[in-house]
Amino acid sequence: MKKALKIIGIILLVLVVIALLVYFFVLRYPNLKEAPTVGKWYRVTDSGMKTSEGGKYRAFFKKGSEDKVMVYFAGGGVSVNEETARDDTYNTKEIFIDMLANLTMNMGGLASEVEGSPFENWSVILFPYATGDFHAGTGEFHYIDHDGKEKILYHNGYVNYTQTMQKVMELADIDDPEAVVVTGYSAGGFATALLADDIFTNYFPNTESKNVLVDAALLLNDDWHTIAEDVWQTPEEIADKLTGNNLTLDCLSALHEKYGDGIHLLFDCSTRDGDLAKVQNYFDTGVMEVTEKEADIYQQILKENIPRFKEIGVSLFIWDGVAWYDDPRNMTAHTIIATPAVWLPFGEQQKSVADWLADAVNGEMEDYGLDLVDKQY
Repeated sequence: MKKALKIIGIILLVLVVIALLVYFFVLRYPNLKEAPTVGKWYRVTDSGMKTSEGGKYRAFFKKGSEDKVMVYFAGGGVSVNEETARDDTYNTKEIFIDMLANLTMNMGGLASEVEGSPFENWSVILFPYATGDFHAGTGEFHYIDHDGKEKILYHNGYVNYTQTMQKVMELADIDDPEAVVVTGYSAGGFATALLADDIFTNYFPNTESKNVLVDAALLLNDDWHTIAEDVWQTPEEIADKLTGNNLTLDCLSALHEKYGDGIHLLFDCSTRDGDLAKVQNYFDTGVMEVTEKEADIYQQILKENIPRFKEIGVSLFIWDGVAWYDDPRNMTAHTIIATPAVWLPFGEQQKSVADWLADAVNGEMEDYGLDLVDKQY
């Protein structure tokens, strides 16, 4: 009898686990095939959408009750050459996309359903990161892996983005919103800069309030144009905007030139971003490591680029006070919009990044924390 009860208990446990998996990864996010229900998240996928390893890619969509849209690009590193293509720590390998999306949607950040959020009832188009190309590639990158085998890294980010946008626009009835925010963190922040013009030109040309928030995406590299053109095979009209060593500045400059005061451009970053300092060191020296010295260098890069951003009308929010993981070496956190810290008030003004963005949507552009670039840590 005890043995039978034990077997029944194991069977019930397995059934519960299966039911939970079905709920979280099937029922909770059904495929978007028809007009969506307001407030429900859907998967968006198509035959041409794939991850870096050729697996099935899916974006996510939620229809809001307000006539406003947020296009949100998740981050996760970048692949710029054969060495980084072999490095699976920067999301160039296939990842558990639904799990990442759950984190982005539900961990309390800007895209989460936080009560009282000014974006709580917006429609959201969310792009998980799985292609190593700042969501901007269309090509195949051939390389040799650590075992000497030839592999292909599918830089398919632009294809994934385009097919998602086309399907959402076809089915969701959100083509003429009052306001649009294009945003993203880390690699998704670079995607925000690269793709914002494509979004406003091809999908939301008539929206009155155009807003672009780049979160934690500033890296200097003399080869950005070559990387975009030859490694990712980014569409020419996007790659050609990359004329200097600052991808974000180049793209925001192009937006400012095209839209003038008709677009709100925003950039935020922590003063001594540990992850960006590490990648900048790799670009400068070929070594993917970071110390306080590299954090000092990054703080100086940030300081030198603030006036360049200001010249093109970018509103800035520089922040600190959140440690880089648990590292004691005077480095600051990487990204903020995907975390609950996006709601925290910073500085004497007691302004949160979320409120700063909400103000910009309403036409109020302010800077915060610029003096922090001179702070001694």
